[in-house]
Amino acid sequence: MSEPDWRDSYLASLQEAERDSPVNKDLVAACSALADRVAALEAEKGMLQVQLEQQQQQQQSSSDPTTAATRTTKKTTKSPSKAAAAATATAPAATIETKAATDAAQARLDLAEALRAKGALEARLRAAEEELRRLRERARADERRIRELTAERGALAARLKDRGEELAEKSKMVNRFQDDIVALTMELNLTEQKSKRVAAENKELVDRWMKRMGEEADAMNQQNEPILNSRR
Repeated sequence: MSEPDWRDSYLASLQEAERDSPVNKDLVAACSALADRVAALEAEKGMLQVQLEQQQQQQQSSSDPTTAATRTTKKTTKSPSKAAAAATATAPAATIETKAATDAAQARLDLAEALRAKGALEARLRAAEEELRRLRERARADERRIRELTAERGALAARLKDRGEELAEKSKMVNRFQDDIVALTMELNLTEQKSKRVAAENKELVDRWMKRMGEEADAMNQQNEPILNSRR
C-alpha cells in the first residue's frame, strides 16, 4: 500500500469512527493525536538509531583498514588470493547494507513528516469543524430569532389591523354622532323659532284681548256715566 493510500484509509477510518460515535469525538481526536505523536516519535527514534548505526559503521570502517592490512600481511605468505576475494566480497555487502539503512531512515523520516502533516491537517479540520459548528449554532439561533420576530410581526400586524378596524368603526360612530348633533341642532333651532313665533302670537292675542277688554270697559263706563250723574 502506498503512502497516500494508507493515510486516506486511516483518515477515513477515523472519520467513520467519529460518525459512529459522535459523543466520543473529542476522545477519538485526542487518541488519534496521541497515536500520531507516538508514531512520529518512534519514526524519529528509528531514524536516530539508523544514524547512530551509520556512525558506528563509519568508525568501524575507518579502523578496519589497519586491522585488515595487518591480517592481510600475516596471511600473504599463505593465501593472498583468498584475502583479496574476501575484501572484494565484503565491500559490496557493506555498501548495500548502508544504502538499505539510508533508504529505511529516509522512509521513516518521510513517515514522520507525513504523520506531522496529517496531524496539522487534522487540527485544521477540527478547527474548521468547530467553526462550522459555531456557525451552524449561530444560524440556528438566528433562525429561531427570525421565527420569533416573524411571529411577533404577525401578531402586531393582526393587532394593528384590529385597531384600524376599531378606529374605522369609531370614526363612523363619530360621524353618525356629528350627523345626529347637526340634526338635533337644526330641530332645536326650528323648535326655538316655532316657540318664538308662538310666543309672539300669544302676545299679540293677549294684547288684542287686553285692548278689547279696555274698549269694552270704556264703553260700559260711558253708558253708566249718565246714570251716575243723575244720582248725584
